[in-house]
Amino acid sequence: MQAAGNDFILIDDREQRIADEKKEGVARFLCTRRFSIGADGVLFLCKPCSTPTRSYDLRMRVFNADGSEAEMCGNGMRCFARYAYEKGLVRNRRIRVETLAGLIVPEIEDPNEKGFGVGEGVVSIRVFMGKPVFERIDEPLFVNEQIGEVRLTSLSLGNPHAVILVDSFDELDVDTVGKSIESHPAFPDRTNVDFVMTPMEDIKANEISVRTYERGVGETLSCGTGSTASVLALNELGYINASEPVTVHTRGGDLTVVLEEGGEGAYLVGSAEVVYEGEVEVNE
Repeated sequence: MQAAGNDFILIDDREQRIADEKKEGVARFLCTRRFSIGADGVLFLCKPCSTPTRSYDLRMRVFNADGSEAEMCGNGMRCFARYAYEKGLVRNRRIRVETLAGLIVPEIEDPNEKGFGVGEGVVSIRVFMGKPVFERIDEPLFVNEQIGEVRLTSLSLGNPHAVILVDSFDELDVDTVGKSIESHPAFPDRTNVDFVMTPMEDIKANEISVRTYERGVGETLSCGTGSTASVLALNELGYINASEPVTVHTRGGDLTVVLEEGGEGAYLVGSAEVVYEGEVEVNE
């Protein structure tokens, strides 16, 4: 499946056929492009494990291409929700999903009766991404001798993000700068890095452009939590008109972020599509 070019292999593992200790290796193998299926990450659809389980409908585990497990994934959650709804695993349009970041509730918008398949069924999914926890707001960080100092805003939406404002993407080496910040000692658990084109001066923006270096993946065509974190960071810095939805342009397509009143949380809205279904053998 893919959501704004962020692609995932979704595996229905409700029967726990893949042992927990093997999920990391399975994800690394399956995500290796050209030598396997290839993807930014693997989504495991599991039964809830928390008590009481009635608090959740399903559980989502997210493994990055390098085998590391992520707390949450906004684009992945939309893929997960579409699959669960159109396969009939849930009946309610509001799905209570257990994640390492806690309860996430994606909501299906505009469903129809065509069923599961490419270009059919669910049109849009809306996900409440939670309330941000800011750690740094427009603070300087010395990266290394090659890159020098940058100013960034770091926050968590269940997973960590460092947001950096840039004037242009033309001269930006996302992989080099992103990797250096991702593994910087200031972020002991590593961080996702979001580069945001600043809006014009004196104009509160409702359109921004974002490129994201994802922790454990590298640059992806889009990042749902990164897009949301970027909007929340710019709102904190006074660049965003919080009363209107914000369009986020990514290399994989456009996403919409809607801020709650007061900027205390945000909704991510976008589509998710099935690319294909199939079977693959995974050697021990």
